[in-house]
Amino acid sequence: MALLTLSRDPVPGWAKIDLQLHQPYRAFFGLGRLRCDWCGERWGRHGCPSRESAARQFVYTASAAQRRAALDSGDLVPADLRLRRRAPAHHRRRPGPSPRRQPSPNPLAALSLTELAAATR
Repeated sequence: MALLTLSRDPVPGWAKIDLQLHQPYRAFFGLGRLRCDWCGERWGRHGCPSRESAARQFVYTASAAQRRAALDSGDLVPADLRLRRRAPAHHRRRPGPSPRRQPSPNPLAALSLTELAAATR
């Protein structure tokens, strides 16, 4: 009966925690590029890769009131609301060897080592 009365938050806990932990700082005595304080990755438009995936998960699962509260507290920035799911990667086939393997013009390269040893005796 208690499970029916408890409210369930659709936002996973790891997303909320990652939004809190992954914050920017300036490397090299405050003069360098922005880096993540938690994981040390470079800080891009949406933060480090961990923060970006947490923000994406938060935006897709949170209610409008939760998104508004996260924007007010500074955990999310307006650019995070425009995050989209990444399209699946379509990998190209690896190109074949170029040029195609041709037999060696050296006639000795075609002989095996035993034949070479027998020919030199």
